Amino acid sequence: MSEFSVIGKNVPRPDAVDKVTGGRGFPVNVQLPGMLHAKLLRSPYPHARVLSIDTSAAAALPGVKAVLVPEEVPNIKYSTVFFMPTFAKSMVQDMLILSDTVRYVGQPIAAVAATTPEIAEQAAALIDVEFEELPAIFDPEQAMQDGAPQLHRDTPNNIAKCPVISMGDMDAGFAEADYIFEGVYATQRVHTCYMEPKVCVADWHVDGQLIMHSSMQQIYGLREKLADCLGIPEGQVTVVKPTYIGGGFGGKLDISYIEPIAALLSKKVGKPVRIEHTRAEDFISTARHPIKVYLKTGVKKDGTFSARYAKSILDTGAHCQHGAEVLMVHGMAGIMFSYGCENRTWEGYAVYTNNMVGGGYRGYGGPQGCFAVESQIDEICDKLSWDPIEFRLKNTHQEGDPHPMLQDRLTLDTFRLDECLRAGAERIGWSKDVKPGSDHGVKKHGVKKRGIGFACHPFWVSGCVGFPDIYEHSGAMVKFNRDGSVDLNTAAVDLGGGQTIVFSQIVAEELSIPVDKVRIGYADTSTVPFDAPIHASRGTYSSGGAIKAAAAKAKTRLLEIAGSMLDKQPEDLHVRDGQIFLQGSNTASLTIEQVIANAESPFIQMTDEGPVATNLANKGTILGVSSMAPSANPCPTAAQFVEVEVDTETGEVNIERVVYAHDIGRVINPMAAEGQVEGGFQQGMGYALMEHIQFDPDTGSCLSGDFLDYKMPTAVEMPRKIESIFIESVEPSGPFGAKGLSELCLLLPAPAIANAVYHATGARVRDLPITPEKVLAALGKL
Repeated sequence: MSEFSVIGKNVPRPDAVDKVTGGRGFPVNVQLPGMLHAKLLRSPYPHARVLSIDTSAAAALPGVKAVLVPEEVPNIKYSTVFFMPTFAKSMVQDMLILSDTVRYVGQPIAAVAATTPEIAEQAAALIDVEFEELPAIFDPEQAMQDGAPQLHRDTPNNIAKCPVISMGDMDAGFAEADYIFEGVYATQRVHTCYMEPKVCVADWHVDGQLIMHSSMQQIYGLREKLADCLGIPEGQVTVVKPTYIGGGFGGKLDISYIEPIAALLSKKVGKPVRIEHTRAEDFISTARHPIKVYLKTGVKKDGTFSARYAKSILDTGAHCQHGAEVLMVHGMAGIMFSYGCENRTWEGYAVYTNNMVGGGYRGYGGPQGCFAVESQIDEICDKLSWDPIEFRLKNTHQEGDPHPMLQDRLTLDTFRLDECLRAGAERIGWSKDVKPGSDHGVKKHGVKKRGIGFACHPFWVSGCVGFPDIYEHSGAMVKFNRDGSVDLNTAAVDLGGGQTIVFSQIVAEELSIPVDKVRIGYADTSTVPFDAPIHASRGTYSSGGAIKAAAAKAKTRLLEIAGSMLDKQPEDLHVRDGQIFLQGSNTASLTIEQVIANAESPFIQMTDEGPVATNLANKGTILGVSSMAPSANPCPTAAQFVEVEVDTETGEVNIERVVYAHDIGRVINPMAAEGQVEGGFQQGMGYALMEHIQFDPDTGSCLSGDFLDYKMPTAVEMPRKIESIFIESVEPSGPFGAKGLSELCLLLPAPAIANAVYHATGARVRDLPITPEKVLAALGKL
């Protein structure tokens, strides 16, 4: 019999029906009285200086209420990223709300507010702008060369950031190597493809208060960045938490142009102003950064690493923003600390180009690093005829080892990579003895060949403990109601990944009440404690930990009052199934409702003998509040095995079967966890095989303007079977033993698929996506 009542159970999401029948809680559906609509005028050039703007024709159009141009906005440089303090040392302050210099096609130049979106769009097209075109550069390695066009002052060779991490003696390490392997691995720019576009409604009141509704991943981050770029106090800004948003995946981890522009237009006209991106605008608003990775690895005869060197070149686009942090996470968690080695060095370059600005995306630099590292390890094992599973286990961490990033503070208390690898290999039928191109024992089908590949990522993190300058603390409030229900108020945003039901299960388990008694309440930045964004696989672990702590405090107060009613000490009591029991007794002494009624009743009550004063110490709402930072950064780990079928005549790759094995601590909701795995694979499969935002190489214009031109996996391309294996290691620092999951689901598909294609055909593709043309070229047929 399970020790838990709701933890580990498949509890359906309470908001599922609402979401699929119109989604009243989506920010795209926010409507305010008197609301106007705004549209942006965007640059047709990748690099140009604005010489003049004539808005007279636009302003004269009936229905137009305001036009906004660069000279009317604060001239304050800022960083857009939510999860870091405004003036964190690693942040690059290189953005303006509107600028007279444009650095990519689609950068906003001006905005119009009107009574309808159609009028606003028509008016924006009437704005006459005179440009001076400037030289543009689209390739980051070319942008690093002397003489290349410079995009920003004080950034020689367009290098925005150049971090280096080094340990040991690289020269000595390579001198000790019996084998040295080198390779170059490249990844592409892809979009998060959330279904709800970026949208906001700004309402700047006459009393100076700015109220903001937005589809984003953190209400406090948006408040901080709005105050920063508008030059106003944070207390003047209130950001309303959405009931849920239509997907984020990291793509809504920063303030976009639309929020400050809508705010300034609202202030100008004295009415709420709404801006919604078209899908084409969304495609140029955020993307995973392309990174080229140069790897050099020294290996000894016993199969251990003697030296590891990596150089990563990240295309950060027109502004740095996420580029600096993506680069650091990529280098540290994506490459440097995934496997151990005494002698290792990584150097990274975040480089300005006249491409669109990169943003956050699930894995945040990890997928690019994992693709390079896991591809090269398979090449090493194939070349030297080593068992790829044993090679990985020989070179990675063990349970009980010091935490790779926080060696003086933490240990890997739960780390079950060996179990993940062995369980996944057994389930899919993988064998080290089957050579590339031999169909892995599967019957051949003419020109179609089958293969099984795998990848793992030994070291990842739940949350951001250990990364400098990144917010991690969370808070929550849990309040009992008279009917025994509970309100949970938290700033943590539901991105569609099951956060609402997981948080509800944590509260219900801690309080021993039915999960349908837990309600997620209204919240904005004036009503709930601070919480870092839902990102970095931190939701269940970090936010969930704070929610559990708040529920525990509410339970402590509940038992204090119950103890007073029963003339018992709180430690003599416990809660079970919504009732209060004496320790060791199977007969309930009180219900939760009775305790709440006592706490909220008047402190002077009428009796037959007249008014009687009750214990004031027992009066008041029963609630618990927490605000805390997690003490640890536990390491979830995973392995993925993929079976593919490759048509050697067309180069087409079909995914036949997938087996994931994850160590994520205790699973809170298996159904939600499986959904994360399956959705993560779909995104990772698209990254591996087809997704790629295309741009005109001459003009810099985006050619991927909608979901017809941007190919991503549908049900037709998905594998017939995705199997999830969860290794429950029970992390002592996590809520009920849980760790993170989300990002690991997306780190592994690209290298696993690349390795499977190689083992099916003997063709190695080192740059994503693995298109049919690249497969045929690797086979020597193109």
